[in-house]
Amino acid sequence: MLVLKGLADRDDALAASAHLLGHAHRLDPAAVDVLLDHPWLAVWAIDRVRHGTTGRPDYLPFAALAAATLSGWSDAAVPVTPCAGLVPVPGLGVVRRPGGSTTVTPADLSGRQWTPIRWWRFTDQRVTLDLRVDDLDPYRDCFSLPVATRLSPPRAAALKRSVGHAWHLLVAYAPTHAAEVAAGISTFVPLADGTERGHSVTHADAFGAFAADADLDPVDLAVTMVHELQHSKLNAVLGLVQLYEPTDPVRYFAPWRPDPRPIGGLLHGTYAFTAVAEVWAALRAHPDLGAQATARFAVVRAQLERALVELGRAGSLTSAGRLWADRLTERIGQLAAVPVPASADAAARREVAEAERTRLPTITTG
Repeated sequence: MLVLKGLADRDDALAASAHLLGHAHRLDPAAVDVLLDHPWLAVWAIDRVRHGTTGRPDYLPFAALAAATLSGWSDAAVPVTPCAGLVPVPGLGVVRRPGGSTTVTPADLSGRQWTPIRWWRFTDQRVTLDLRVDDLDPYRDCFSLPVATRLSPPRAAALKRSVGHAWHLLVAYAPTHAAEVAAGISTFVPLADGTERGHSVTHADAFGAFAADADLDPVDLAVTMVHELQHSKLNAVLGLVQLYEPTDPVRYFAPWRPDPRPIGGLLHGTYAFTAVAEVWAALRAHPDLGAQATARFAVVRAQLERALVELGRAGSLTSAGRLWADRLTERIGQLAAVPVPASADAAARREVAEAERTRLPTITTG
């Protein structure tokens, strides 16, 4: 809200949109608060502050239209400039409007020119995940990877089944992480076909959103949702607290990556994979996934133990960063007590040692 106010104070056109959004907020604060959490609004606003212009229509008028719709302000007339013939309505859908600047009202969000975003609700053991699958909004392309166009109904149905199964796995076997995902993830952006199989990614300013391969199986999707949420959480913390000196020139060995990583990348990876290891440890109890989960857990645990050595030699962590690393050490220490067959543990440690043997010589101090 402060970022939007700062932008509106410097731009009369944005001020008009902010005024509309503010009126909608007075009509229904709870509904519009949902909009203010929309990830593409944050990405646009922060990019606008940093660079002054984004090279395409401002997103705030679209947010004002969504706010009017959500608050029940049906006769609000919102001036907008379509983006490539589309008027995105954040979190709700898109209206096709070829041409230049126009005026749109909430009543226009229907008919043949209107395409709603798929919004799915999954409830398992009274724990609910509300998830938007955004394959429409042109501003979803913030992940530096190509995103999918509108999913066909059969492919969307297959994805919905996969998400439902993934949600059941998390609720049944990793309920603490399921509660986190329910609170923290709102938007899934399918990546385009041809993107590396199994790929997933977040954006530092798009809290609650992640992009991923739409064909992930339910087990990998469950792990991916937990994994990507950790990156969003840490990015949110890094916006408030300095955990390391960004000028650190050292590149550290990260067992899960083919390339040496800066201190921020190492910290992100260690944090995210700690949660991943906890999920794999929990899934060992699944009657059909026990062997897979045990093998994956053993590898990720071995990777984390080696990553802690790298964090221990990092002189660029601040006092807050040290506290963060200490807490990670505690959690990884708890994982060390999880029993796995000796053969699985030995294979995992060989895998990490081989990765270090082939990658470590590329690490320099800059």
